[in-house]
Amino acid sequence: MISAPSTLAPEADPGSDPAPPGTDEPAVLHAAIAGDAPAREEIVRRHHRRVYTYLHQMTRHREDAEDLTQQTFIKALRHLDRVDPDRPVIHWLITIARNTALNHFRDGPRWSELPAEIASETASPARRAEDRERVDHLWEKARRLLAPREFEVLWLRFAEEMSIAELARVVGLTQIHVKVIIHRARHRLLKGACLP
Repeated sequence: MISAPSTLAPEADPGSDPAPPGTDEPAVLHAAIAGDAPAREEIVRRHHRRVYTYLHQMTRHREDAEDLTQQTFIKALRHLDRVDPDRPVIHWLITIARNTALNHFRDGPRWSELPAEIASETASPARRAEDRERVDHLWEKARRLLAPREFEVLWLRFAEEMSIAELARVVGLTQIHVKVIIHRARHRLLKGACLP
């Protein structure tokens, strides 16, 4: 079983898995492809939180997001030889996560939408808590106002900070189609901002 960092929480910051100083992702990736177990664990450690956060945003169900994250890394580690070492590994992992989730939706019952997880009881600075609340509120509003595909594209573009080109590859659309979805989604959000 692939072990996740023990501090993983649904409300975790998607960009909070920095690489340790002095480690180079392509070098770690090449070692992992060669079968080096610590390098494989390092890939999981570095990217687990972002993959989980993406899946949790798509499913809003913690247990399913955990299961799908596990499946994503199992598939990824089996097929490391397919990754392009010149591209960010996280984009490849998100593609696998997305396909794994789509297959799960197709093969099984639909997930029911659950309320957002209760915030961690760990104390944090007030400013950070306010910022987190604002961001969570915006994403929840986006989820209510947008179609699932629009929400997913916006999440990948702004929360995962993917380029238009990489996003288009992940979701299997043209760059122009992605830009149109983003434009329409932003327009719908702006119109929705006027609603109570």
